[in-house]
Formats: sequence, C-alpha cells, structure tokens
Amino acid sequence: MILSLALRATAGELDGTLLGEEGEPIVGATVVAYDPRFNYATATTRAGGAWTITGLPANRYRIVYYPGNDDPHADGFFGGASAVCDIDRIEVTDDGERTGLDDVLPVGATLWGRVLDLAGNPVPGTVVEARGNDSATQVVTRSATTSSDGAYEIVGLGAAPGGSPYEVVFGAEGWPGQWLGQSYSSSTAENAWAVLGEPTELGDYALLDGINVSGLVTGPEGPVVSGTAYVYSNGQVLAPAIDASGAYLAEGLPPGDVVAWASSPGLATTYYPGSDRPGSALPAHEEGLEATIDLDLPAESTFTLSFSGAGDVGEVSVLVYNDSYTVGRGDSADDSGRVTITALYPANYYVYVFADDAGLVSGFAMDGADRRLFPVSGDTEVDIELRQAATYSGAVTGDDGEPVYGASVAAIEVGADDPRTWDTTTDHDGRYVLTGLDSVPVRLVASSWWYCPSDPGWTDTWYDGARAEDGAIVLEPAEGESRDGIDLVMPRDDDHDEMGDSWEREHGLDPGFDDSDDDLDGDGYSNFEEWILGTDPGGGAGVGEACGGCSGAAGTTGVATATVLAVATRRRRAAPSR
Repeated sequence: MILSLALRATAGELDGTLLGEEGEPIVGATVVAYDPRFNYATATTRAGGAWTITGLPANRYRIVYYPGNDDPHADGFFGGASAVCDIDRIEVTDDGERTGLDDVLPVGATLWGRVLDLAGNPVPGTVVEARGNDSATQVVTRSATTSSDGAYEIVGLGAAPGGSPYEVVFGAEGWPGQWLGQSYSSSTAENAWAVLGEPTELGDYALLDGINVSGLVTGPEGPVVSGTAYVYSNGQVLAPAIDASGAYLAEGLPPGDVVAWASSPGLATTYYPGSDRPGSALPAHEEGLEATIDLDLPAESTFTLSFSGAGDVGEVSVLVYNDSYTVGRGDSADDSGRVTITALYPANYYVYVFADDAGLVSGFAMDGADRRLFPVSGDTEVDIELRQAATYSGAVTGDDGEPVYGASVAAIEVGADDPRTWDTTTDHDGRYVLTGLDSVPVRLVASSWWYCPSDPGWTDTWYDGARAEDGAIVLEPAEGESRDGIDLVMPRDDDHDEMGDSWEREHGLDPGFDDSDDDLDGDGYSNFEEWILGTDPGGGAGVGEACGGCSGAAGTTGVATATVLAVATRRRRAAPSR
C-alpha cells in the first residue's frame, strides 16, 4: 500500500527544476519523492518549472514526474531512468538540502481516434483512458474526453526506446466499460503502441452495447417509490435509482451472470432472488440482451448493540456479517457506546468489533470458544461487554544499531486453531506500538519486504532473537497491561536471500548474491536451512549433529525438533532432487 509520508517540521529538503527538451518550463506538474517503502511526498512545479519538497525524513528517495493530463510532456523518472527501480536514489539527511535536481522531460506520444456507436454515430462525452503496460510506463495513466464528433486525443504518453504498449479503456454513460479490440477484459484486449513524440491513430472504435437489466422493486405496501438498485455483471456494477413507480433500469453492462440487489429507507437490503446475500445469478451472456430482475424487499430489521468496558466506548465501531461472511454492514458507536445497524434482512449475523482506539480488545463477539451468532429479526438489541486490551511497544533496529523503518511487527496467537494476529508498522525511528492485544499467549515477529533489488533488506526475526517461530519466546499480555521495551533486532540482508549479511560473511558465503539454495558443505542442508538451524554452512554438520550445534536460532540451548522438521520439509519442497 502506498501512503503519504508524515512530514517533519525539521527535516531534509529536495529542490529542482523541470524543463522540456527545448528549455521550456513545465508548470503544474506533480513531483513525487518515493522512499524505499514507496511512501511519498509531493510538490507541484511553479513558474520556471521550479519545485521544492520540504520536511522529508532522512532516507533515500526516488523521484517521479507527473505532468498534467493535458500537458504534452511525458511522465518520467528522475535522470531519464527506464523503470522505477532503475531510478538513482537521492539521499536526504536530517536538516539536509539537496538542490540542483534539474531534469528534462521529452514530449510524449499521442493516441487519437473517434468513438462511435454500432450505428456509426459519434458518442460525445466518452472518457478514453490509456494505461501504461510495461515497466517503463507502469506509472502512466492519461485520458481524454470525446468531443461532439466523437474525437479524442490523449497526449503526453511516456514510452521506452522503440515504443511501449498501452491498454485503452472506453467509458461512456449507457455503455459498459470496454477495452480496445471490443473486449470486456484487459486480458483479451488489444494494446495500442505509443512512440515518444509521435502520434498514433487508433481509428474509429464502435462501442459494444452490452446488456440492459430492468425490473420492479416492491415492498410490503406495493411498489417501492425511492431507493437504489444495484446490478452487477462481469466485473462491473451500475446503481440506477428506483423511480416513483418502483422501476429501475441499468443500461450498459457487459454480458455475464447478473446479480442484483436493492435498498430503500425502512426496508431490508435484499439480493436476488430474495435473501440477505447474493444467491442465484441470472445468465445473460448474449450481447444486446434485455434482462428482467424483480426484487421484493421486506421490512428492515435493525440490530442495536450497546458496548460497555473500561475504555472510551464512544471510539468503538462495528461490522455485522451474515453467517456466510458474504455481506457486511457497519457503523460507529455514539458517545455512549451505542450503535444501530439498519436495513438488515432477517437472518443470523456475526459481530466484529473494532475497539483498539478505545483501549479495548477488537475481534468477533464470542460464545466461549466459538464466534457468537446473533439471530436478528425486527428490532433486536444486545449488550456486549468489551475487555480491556494490552499494549506492547518497542523499537526495531538492524544488527548495525540503526532503526528499521517500515518493518511489520506482528503478535501471533499461540495454540489456537484459528490464530489471531495483531500487527503494525514501525515509524522512521523504528518504533512500533501494538494495540488491542487480547489476554492470550502470543509470539512476536518483525518482518520486512522490499520493492526494488537495490533497496535495503532485513531478515525476519522472532522475539527474542529466534530465527524460527518454534524457538521464539511466548509472551502473555495481561488485561490492561502497557509494556514498552519489547525490542527486536533484524539482521541486515541486502541481497534479499533471507540470511543475515554479517552471518554470511562470517561463514564464507556471499552477502551480495542470493546463495540461500546452495549447499556449501554438501551435507544435504541448504545455506538457508543452516541459517535457520544456527549451524555452520561450511562445517559439514549432518542431521544428527544439527541440534547439538545450534546457536542463536531457537534460544540458547538448541533448536526444537519441530523446527528441524519444518526446515527439512522446506528443504524438500525447495530442492526435491536431493
């Protein structure tokens, strides 16, 4: 997930200028600085093409340019890089300023053509979108809207040397969304070819009509006079209004299996043919078909939940699922901890409570060891008492002592058939806070992932120092407990082979190359398995010696038998020929 950066008042700064190939300033372009976690900060080019991004936390950043949709200059990567991961990273230090980051963007490619209906008439107002479809254009999306004669022109498309493919998507009111090549799926669509600085004519595109679905919505007192119908087919959904006669019309859906439902004030949201969940679908696979789906909505059932507990119950929110988890409805509690879910179809429901912000335990309402199922019909009210949660916090650092930013820290329930997980992410100082912990035994693990091969990496680490879950310490949060100082150290792993670089150097392996599947000493265990077991990858230890020679993998005395078996199983999957 890409998130904006939390900028600091005193931090680094990037400054530059963005020009065209003829020296013309590019004004109004968005300049984005991505950190290694692909969180980002932005600026807009001003007069003269100048831009400034301030408040950046210390890190290395990749810069990407996005000119305006109508700007003929192509989106591009800093320094003319050919792909996101090829961008030279700019290092920013606290209170440091990097200036002179001047760059040039070429004029992009142009795609143009016309959009018509099947009778050959122009379709004005069609949105035509081009989406980049290779590594050089993966960040590029440009669009245009057809004029009165159905014509469009999409400008500023980036491309690799020799050109790049683009998906072209057409969206017009009354027609289904569709791709170049008269396809309803990107996987079967034709690509357009774009070349920098050149126009490419796509010719006339005739929109497929798709199917139309109409029907009558009734309730206990006859036709429903307001509300919304929802009609789904082949990945697309329309939401036509229900008129005063109870009728609706969904025009322009791709052929497929049609699912419909409707909602109206005071009535239950109902799915075809008459349920709290999607049931039978209406086959409508023929282009141009006129299908009919009528819906009958019973009076709504309401579900009122009143929460209590030693926390701020006004911060609680709830999601109510039917018993197949196919449909959910939710809302937030008022200051007294009371919430009413409306428009429910009479059925049985599970309740999931979000209570971390209240200092209480999140999760499903339980009946002993099972999730509690609430029968809801008419106006139903229940009281639910929430338990006070525990909070764990600490710091995650690398084995060089530096904070690890963007690592995931998870507490995983031990011994449950369906273990729960609580997780969070470290900030720029490597700090984490796990909230909402229930009073159940857990193990903690810190993990990190990478987007680009040149980005830093770290190996997964279990608390306290274990390399496998079986050897990790079991923690037991207490109700209302707030515990800090649960710190984890992650070995640096810049070759992303899941083995610590310092350990590799110590044992004669290559920390700049993925040699995890190699077997340095030929003992039948890969280097990665030796890393997990804590044995010497060059020492020739066999299965019988593994436990006696273990260190740093699962406590201080050895590796649990289960860990040995788990690693051996992984070895057999990874290298079945051995």
